[in-house]
Parts: sequence; C-alpha cells; structure tokens
Amino acid sequence: MNVGLFVMIYVICAALSFLIRLAFMMRIGERGARRGSRLDQFLVAMIATSMVLPLIFILTPILDIANYSLPDPVAWIGVLLIAGSLLLLWRSHADLGVNFALSPSVKGKQSLVKRGIYRRVRHPMYASLRLWAFSMPLLLQNYIVGFIFLIFFSAFYFERVPLEEKIMKEKFGKEYHDYMLETGRVIPKLRLSRRTN
Repeated sequence: MNVGLFVMIYVICAALSFLIRLAFMMRIGERGARRGSRLDQFLVAMIATSMVLPLIFILTPILDIANYSLPDPVAWIGVLLIAGSLLLLWRSHADLGVNFALSPSVKGKQSLVKRGIYRRVRHPMYASLRLWAFSMPLLLQNYIVGFIFLIFFSAFYFERVPLEEKIMKEKFGKEYHDYMLETGRVIPKLRLSRRTN
C-alpha cells in the first residue's frame, strides 16, 4: 500500500472533488446529454480510467516499480495546485449554476454565463482539471499514475474545447464571439490599462 501524507491529501481532495460535482449535479437534475464523437467518448473513458488508477496505486503494490521520490517542499507545491483546483472547480460550478451540462450542448433556458470566474476565463473547469493534472505527479510520485491523467486530459482538452466553442458560437453568435475576445480560454487575459492624458 502506498499511503503517505501527500497520498492522503490527494485522496481527501479526490473525495471533495466528487462531493462538489455531486452537489451541483443534483442541483441541475437530469438533463439529456448529447452524445459526443467516438473520440470524445474514448477520451472520457480514458480520463475515468486515469482517475481510478490512483486507487490501484494506493491499495496494491502493482505499480510500485514506477515510484519515485520528491523532496517535501516540491510535493507541497502539489498541495497548493490541488487546493487551487478544488477552489476553481467549486467556483466554476457555483457561477454556472443550472447552466452546467455534462456534454457539449446548450439546451432549454441555458444562457451564456459571463459573471464570476467566467468574467475572465471561458473554461475555468478545464483550468481546474489542468491544475489537478499538474498536482498528481507531485502528490502521488509514480510515473504511471502521476502522469497518465495529464496525458489523457490534454488529449481530451484539445478535442473537446473546440467542439464546445463551436456550439457556443452557433447558439450565442456575436455575443459569444465578443466574449471570446474579452476572456482567456483557461488563463485570464492580461488587460493593459491605457491612460488618456
């Protein structure tokens, strides 16, 4: 069994992430999900698998051959990243409210959310997942478990985000185009203030 301080922090954060998602999923209730492409479905399955691998790593010695060790100060950076990930996940869901959807679609009374975190970033949930992916190698310290989510999430991100943005452009037109110009995809755009004399 691989149980140390940083692994336990990861497990606690994984449980909190699940509870955050569950709470907001219960709020939106059932909503028909649009089926993605086969590649999209495959990538979602791969991401789910990469989220289960840490349990295998923690509960069995099967993956111990790929273990490595980092100095504690480096691992604490992973704690900061995963804490930031949870905060961003919660804030993203709170600001989206009932506009959240599991699959890329806009249905019923869903609207374009431009308040809260979405005022600066179009895809803060993906920013949250990116922070999570960067935290895993620092916390779990296993080449297989630590890096697999980063690899699968990156593939998922580059497949999924253009699809989501295409759907948003079709639904909201110029409003979404203008929103894209004002915000960053996962990192806020720097705004340089211009002073007029």
